[in-house]
Amino acid sequence: MSETNNKHSGSVILLCLSASPSSQRVIRTAAKALNIPGSEGIALYIESRNDAASGDTQLRENIETARRLGFKIQALESGDIVMGITEYARRVKATDLYLGWSPPSFLMSAKKPLSDQLVSALPEVDIHVIPDMRSSAFPQISRRSDHVSWNLRDLLLVLAVMAAATFLCLLIDRSRYSNANIITIYILGVLIASLLTSHQIYGLLAAVLYILLFNFLFIEPRYSLLVYDPEYLMTYLVTVIASLLTSSLATRVKTIARRSAENAYQAKILLDTSKQLEQAAGSRDLIRITCDQLSNLLDRTVIFFHEDSQPPSVFPAAEDAGEQIYDLTGEREAVEWTKANLHYSGAYTSHFRNFRYQYLSIHIEDRRYGVLAIDMKKKPLSDFESTLLHSILHEFSMAMDHEKMQRERQLAEVFAEKERMRAGLLRSVSHDLRTPLTAIYGNACNLAGNSSVMTQEDRDKTYADIREDSLWLIEQMENILSMTKLESDPATSLSAEDISDVIEESLRHINDTGSHTLQIDTGDAPLFAMMDPKLITQVLVNLINNALKYTPEGSAITVRAWKQDDRVFVSVSDNGPGIPDEEKKNIFDLFYTGSHSYTDAVRSMGIGLNVCAMIMKAHGSTITVADADPHGTVFTFSLSAKEVSTYE
Repeated sequence: MSETNNKHSGSVILLCLSASPSSQRVIRTAAKALNIPGSEGIALYIESRNDAASGDTQLRENIETARRLGFKIQALESGDIVMGITEYARRVKATDLYLGWSPPSFLMSAKKPLSDQLVSALPEVDIHVIPDMRSSAFPQISRRSDHVSWNLRDLLLVLAVMAAATFLCLLIDRSRYSNANIITIYILGVLIASLLTSHQIYGLLAAVLYILLFNFLFIEPRYSLLVYDPEYLMTYLVTVIASLLTSSLATRVKTIARRSAENAYQAKILLDTSKQLEQAAGSRDLIRITCDQLSNLLDRTVIFFHEDSQPPSVFPAAEDAGEQIYDLTGEREAVEWTKANLHYSGAYTSHFRNFRYQYLSIHIEDRRYGVLAIDMKKKPLSDFESTLLHSILHEFSMAMDHEKMQRERQLAEVFAEKERMRAGLLRSVSHDLRTPLTAIYGNACNLAGNSSVMTQEDRDKTYADIREDSLWLIEQMENILSMTKLESDPATSLSAEDISDVIEESLRHINDTGSHTLQIDTGDAPLFAMMDPKLITQVLVNLINNALKYTPEGSAITVRAWKQDDRVFVSVSDNGPGIPDEEKKNIFDLFYTGSHSYTDAVRSMGIGLNVCAMIMKAHGSTITVADADPHGTVFTFSLSAKEVSTYE
């Protein structure tokens, strides 16, 4: 029992559905294997394009039964039932296949049973045939008979071969050779016609022409169809049998060669498509690669309807490039139906079969990625084209699913990183804000309890300490609020502002400059730039305050603005000790404070410069740091310039 479980664990059960009432037994038998843990069930039914309009009630009942018992429903359109089942079974790596069986009718008894054909085509799959006298031998809505496609090329070829044979026979008839050689020439003509044409019916036609021509031209009485010698009847019969055998063998060899070539071509196309899909950057690229490939291979216009509200993407075939065929207003119902039912519809299907396009759902299980529409041009796809289409769409669906899972994983990583940063910010804030708050509280208590015994100088110093700590807290809170806002909504409302006014406004928010020298250089002409003035003010406040904190007393700080091409550049420089090169690459990172050997009294949370970088990113720009000449540091950022007339 354990060996059986091990064998079926993780297996893929493929169930072939039909419109027969006895399919219920096949479904329930396959469902027993589906109960084994780790098994996956797929119920497959194939619609022949000749019978796509069939909406059999029994088939729908069988589909619902299979869905209720845990099978995923999959429909395919194919003229070749064996090829359709074989290709799909290999694609999903099926391990077990279940189908029904009934004794064939007298007319069908010579044909190889479907189960035997599948055993030969799928030797690696365990095929379970469930016998039932009422069940159909075919997991198909209807049976499709071989159809002879008459074509002018083969007819002309038969006539040309038999005409050439007749010409040679007329030459032989006037020579000293016997009628036996004439018969040989005609039989050779029949064999050549059988080999060169696409169906054995043409070989039979050549044999009939041989009989008529030989009898009319070379048998006494000539120029009549009377036959007096019964030996010729045997010759005619042997010729017909030989032509049928030769045509049958030639057709089989051609079919094998054609399928081998098609399989090699399909493998090449799928390999090429798979490589391109692996190199795609995002879902849009996946859609473009797949639809371009299908449009070129099928020579049909392909339209992709996205899951969201964006307009459909059109990929016209070369011959349709100038034709306006993309107004699908009248066929929108088919798109919505396909989305809702995860099934195909439109031309040559059982739903909306009179529409011009065929619509195929792109999905993996219940995860929808869109609908693909293919212009059928009033003619169905060939069996090979249909197989190739479904193989490419399978690769496409898998690639879309992989891209979605990768995107969700990246979003999860970004979310986890944000949560980590939030937690780090909370820890940093709680730690760094405790010191100034404790100092403010202690100074306030000292003033409240000892103000009467304190000297005026001590009181003034206490007031100054409280003011300094409060200003530092306000500055940090502004940075934290800006950082939180930009993380949740990086969009900014830009307007044309004079940079001189913004610099003046930022100076009003600067703490006491002490003995530092502050210089402003904006030139004589007004400089207007597109910006959010409040955020740019905060950038300047952070940069100027940093220069005041990290430079010795008496240092010079310069704020300069100038225009170059279509950009307005702003720099804040100082002549302090500068920043070591190894720290420059990390200076805009969150919580990075660096090392400042010239003073231990500087208090920093490592937020200000990170906020400056975020603000400039929201403006579509960057902020850079470099060494000043001859020493010191200069921070520079730029904004998009705006020409404003005096009337504005």
